Amino acid sequence: MTGFILKPFADRVEILSDGANYTPDGVVVDIRDKVKTYPALPLAVVGSGSVPVIDALSDMIFVVAKATESVDGTLAILAKSLAAIESEGFAEDSPARIAIGAISETRGPITVFFSTFHDGAAAPFELHDRPFGFGQGEYPPPEEMVATGYAAGAGLAEYGPLLFEYMRTRKRPNPAYPDAEPIYSIGGHLDLTVVRGDGYERRRLVTWPDAVGAKIDPSRGAQGILFDDGTAFGDGAGWE
Repeated sequence: MTGFILKPFADRVEILSDGANYTPDGVVVDIRDKVKTYPALPLAVVGSGSVPVIDALSDMIFVVAKATESVDGTLAILAKSLAAIESEGFAEDSPARIAIGAISETRGPITVFFSTFHDGAAAPFELHDRPFGFGQGEYPPPEEMVATGYAAGAGLAEYGPLLFEYMRTRKRPNPAYPDAEPIYSIGGHLDLTVVRGDGYERRRLVTWPDAVGAKIDPSRGAQGILFDDGTAFGDGAGWE
């Protein structure tokens, strides 16, 4: 499954995600930007698992956002809708996990997630608050995390590239397919998306030389780590 990290700060939510989509046995089928943003509200979605399911759920969330014109309203409807989605048997054969980073009208920067499958971590088809952030992937021991530059107030660009390089070199089991062989699952590129009250920023931190039609090869190193160079671009029209 996709590696991603969401971290709320006082004035923003930062999201890291790689870019490779692959089959359950690890063959890359696509490399794309995985964090989806809604242009009229400070709300971003990232998913892991079945790409069609992720796309369908993201589209549903954005339809609700358009109707409510509110982050709080969107999440309230989503929380009530998940039980109905489960009862219809949605994603029974194509599991997925969805994480959301947003700026709530009443709570400020928030991170939440839900899953469509049982994995022991949290009940499926329920919206779970993660006030200190949420991540999916394999992380180093605490002493190695400190060595990457991790600190409670550190931005993700400061330690994210080294952390994802660590994850890239390790085969991981897919929590949605626990009986499948572990695979290398971090590839394509590493993006930082920043959600603020008045818009978004995106920055490409790392590009890996992975190819569609082949498995991820962690022995092939990054083509440059570009973080902290001030590069950023907006991908939404913003809002009032």
